[in-house]
Amino acid sequence: MDIKKFAMNYGAVLGLFLVAIAVIMWSVGADDKQSVIPGLLNNVLTITFIAYAIVQYRDINNNGFISYASSLKLGTTIAFFSSIILAFYSVIHISYIDTEALSEIIKLTEQTMLEAQPEISDKELDLALQMVSKFMQPHWMMIMGMLGGTFMGFLYSLIISIFVKKEDPNLIA
Repeated sequence: MDIKKFAMNYGAVLGLFLVAIAVIMWSVGADDKQSVIPGLLNNVLTITFIAYAIVQYRDINNNGFISYASSLKLGTTIAFFSSIILAFYSVIHISYIDTEALSEIIKLTEQTMLEAQPEISDKELDLALQMVSKFMQPHWMMIMGMLGGTFMGFLYSLIISIFVKKEDPNLIA
């Protein structure tokens, strides 16, 4: 199996697992309470899944060898495809399932800004909230989700690749 198809398959499975976690956390209300559990679960699952996928590719599809660069590329690509699925879910969730989520985020942002800077003028606060509102549109959230998920996958893959790389001694010589 070529590396792109492998990454797409594993990325799709990871993305579906992340969506399942998001749905479960939303249904039990853990996402409303500013809980760290959803983020922690997402990160642990992503790290574990990327490491597992790279080792599977190395051992089954690549004769037990993988370079650091190939491992990094594979992990980042898996994260990219899973981010696409999670970003689509996020847009659907915000647009159709929990339509009040954006207004709640903006209210929370306003409270946080007022607590951090009690002397802020109404004009400055309105301007800041307008900027936040512009970037809280579903299409921007989708783009930022994809970029953020891919970047985090890249960072995780940087570290994971150190431990799972196994250079082919025949290629080095």
